Amino acid sequence: MSEIKERLRKEISIESYIGRFVTLKKVGRNTVGCCPFHKEKTPSFSVNAKEGFYHCFGCKASGDIFRFVMDYQKTDFPEAMKILSEYSGIPLSEKTDKEIQEEKQKEKMLDLLKRANEYFRGNLLYDSAELARQYVRERGITKQDIEQFNIGFAFPGFQNFLNDFIKTNEEKKIAIKLGLLKQTDKSTYDFFRNRIMFPIKNEKGQVIGFSGRIIEDSEEAKYINSPNSEVYDKGKSFYNLDLAIESIKKNREAVLVEGVLDVIGLYRKGVRPVIAPLGTGFTEIHARLLKKYCDKVYLMFDSDQAGKKSAFRSIGYFEKENIQSAVCVIENFKDPFDFAKDKSKELVRNFISKSLKSYSYSIQYLIEQNPNLDPRETIKILFDFVKGVERETDKELYLEEIAKKLKFRYESVLADFYGKEKPEKKQEEPKRQTRIEKNKIEIPVELERKMISMLVQNLNLFESNIDLSGLSFQDEISSFLYDYIYTKYLQNENITTAELLSKTEIPKEYLETIAGYFKNHSEREALNIFRKLFYHHKTYLIGREFQTEILGELDSIDLEYFLQEKGVISQKISLFE
Repeated sequence: MSEIKERLRKEISIESYIGRFVTLKKVGRNTVGCCPFHKEKTPSFSVNAKEGFYHCFGCKASGDIFRFVMDYQKTDFPEAMKILSEYSGIPLSEKTDKEIQEEKQKEKMLDLLKRANEYFRGNLLYDSAELARQYVRERGITKQDIEQFNIGFAFPGFQNFLNDFIKTNEEKKIAIKLGLLKQTDKSTYDFFRNRIMFPIKNEKGQVIGFSGRIIEDSEEAKYINSPNSEVYDKGKSFYNLDLAIESIKKNREAVLVEGVLDVIGLYRKGVRPVIAPLGTGFTEIHARLLKKYCDKVYLMFDSDQAGKKSAFRSIGYFEKENIQSAVCVIENFKDPFDFAKDKSKELVRNFISKSLKSYSYSIQYLIEQNPNLDPRETIKILFDFVKGVERETDKELYLEEIAKKLKFRYESVLADFYGKEKPEKKQEEPKRQTRIEKNKIEIPVELERKMISMLVQNLNLFESNIDLSGLSFQDEISSFLYDYIYTKYLQNENITTAELLSKTEIPKEYLETIAGYFKNHSEREALNIFRKLFYHHKTYLIGREFQTEILGELDSIDLEYFLQEKGVISQKISLFE
C-alpha cells in the first residue's frame, strides 16, 4: 500500500487536482488562490507543485494531496486513496477475476443507460409525442431545460422500448437488471410508459437510472424511478448532483428540494447547488453523504404539511452530522418550481439568503402543530424536544428561541429547563507576560522555525560544514521536528516535504505551523540562508546567557570569552550579508 501511496503522490499533480476545486493563479514559484477551508477575499492559500504540498497563511491549513482530499472532501485516508485512485486511474491493488467481470458488467450497464437516454430524448421529437410536448410546455419546462437536463419521453404501450431499442438477448438481460424492462412468467414489457423521462446521473455525469413522470391522469404513481441496481442506489443518490457538485464543493453549501421539477425551476434561476433525493424521502444516509461536500444546507420543501414535516425531520439528520441547516419557508405557493417560475434570479437568491435558522423553524413548527394548547403544555412539548438535542450549545439556541416565541424571559426558560440557574463560569484573569517572557517567545522561535523549515526541505544541510551538534531549541515545535527529521536522516530515509506533512504521528498543529515557513530556494541559496539563521540564533543564545549572568552575579562573567564568541559569529554572519 505504501508503494501505491507514493505512486499516487508522484504521478498526480497536486496543483491540477486542487485546481478542480480552487481557482489558482501563478505567483512566482507557487500558485495561490482563496482558501477552500475558510472564507476570505484576499488569497492566502498557496500550492507548492514542486514539493507537493499546500498551506494557507490565514487559517494555517496545510498538508499533502491526501490531507487535502480528507479535509476538503470530508473523508478518511482509505477513502482518500480510493478517490485519488479513481481520479488517476492508478489501481489500489490487482483486481481478482471476479472484480474484473463485475467492472465489465457495470460498464455495459452504463453504456446501455447512456444509449437509452439518447433513445428517450429522440422520442420527444416525433409527431406522436405531441401530447408529451404539450405537457412539457404547460408545466413551464423550456427548450433550454430539455437540453440542459437531457429530458426525454417513453411512449405509451408495453413494448415500444423493447422492440425499438433492444437488439440482442444480452441487452435484454441487462435492461431487465436495470429495471428498464419487467419480466414475468408470460411476457417481458417496458417499465416506463407514457412518461416524461428525467435521467439520473452520478457525480461524474454518467446516467445511472431514470425518473419518469406520468403525463396524463392515471391511477399509476405520479413518479416512478429505476429500481436499485449495481450502478444505482436510490437511497444514496441525488438528482442533479452532476451539475451541482462543483458549486456545492466550492462554497460548501447546498440547496435541497424534494423533486426533479423543483431542481429545474431553481437551477434555471441561477441556483447552481440545488439537488433532490430520488424515490425516497430525505434520510440520515443522505445527510451523511452530503457531509463530504458541504457544511450548510438550505431546505426548500413544498409548503404543504408533508413538506413542512419533511423539513422538520431533515433538520434532525443534519444536526447529527453537525451540518448547519436553514429553511426557506414558501408561503402561498405549492412548491419551489412554481415559486421560482415568475421570479427574477435576484429575488430567488435573496429569498434563499433570508431563510429561517433551523432552530427557529423547528420551534415554530412544533408550536404550529399544537395551536390550542395551554402555554404550560406547549412548553413541556418543546422542552421534551430540546432534551433530545445532542449539543449543549444547540440546546441553548432552542431555549432562546422558545423564550422569544412564547414571550418569556430567557432566564426563566433556562431555569425551568435545567431545574435551577446555570452557574456562570468565572473567567480566569489572563497571566501577565513579562518583557523577558515575551522576548523569549518571539526572538528564537522565528529563527528556529525558519531553520527547521529549511532542514525539512533540504536534508542535505545535515551534510554541510555547519556544526549542528550544539544546536538547542527554545521552541517545543522546533525541538520535536528537529529530533524527528534528524532521526529520519540518520536512518537514511529521504523524507520529502509532502511526506512529512502527511505523517499522522506528528501533531497536526506542529505541521500547520511549520508549513507557513516553507519557501523554494536553490541549494546554494538554502545553504547561505541557513548559515545566516544558524549564527543569528547562536548569537541570541549567547546574548541570553550573558543577560542571565548579569542578572545573577556580575563577578562570574567571563566577559573576554563572551565578546570573543560574539565577534567571531558576527564575522561569520557578515560573510553572507
